[in-house]
Amino acid sequence: MSQNFPLFSERAKSGIMLFDKYAVFLRDDDIIQIQMKDNFDCKLADSQKMLECIIQLSNNKKYPLLSIYGHNNSFTKEAKEFVANSSSTLADGLVGYNVIFNLLGNLYIKINQPNRPTRLFNNVENAVEWLKQFNSH
Repeated sequence: MSQNFPLFSERAKSGIMLFDKYAVFLRDDDIIQIQMKDNFDCKLADSQKMLECIIQLSNNKKYPLLSIYGHNNSFTKEAKEFVANSSSTLADGLVGYNVIFNLLGNLYIKINQPNRPTRLFNNVENAVEWLKQFNSH
């Protein structure tokens, strides 16, 4: 994955904010993309930094969020609560590629109850199609 990280970087409308375990940028379809590398254990400070990036890229406007997960990503309870209560995106499309992602993602939605539309997807194309409806204003 690292040689082609982040995915869809050719779609970047903004600069790409690249960190050790994730990247964030505004795409040319007005969707903010966060992509995490494999084996990333997301703590509260990481979630706070991601939110800072989203706020910086959004320039006082709200965009939908495409969040692409790597293999074996995990999130602390505090990180999940912080993300669920954030109000800086219009909707969140979460993309993962295995059964564990689906299980943990569904638990996150059920337990943390994000305060904006949030759905799980197993491919980027379907997530982007769903997210585009939130940009029609």
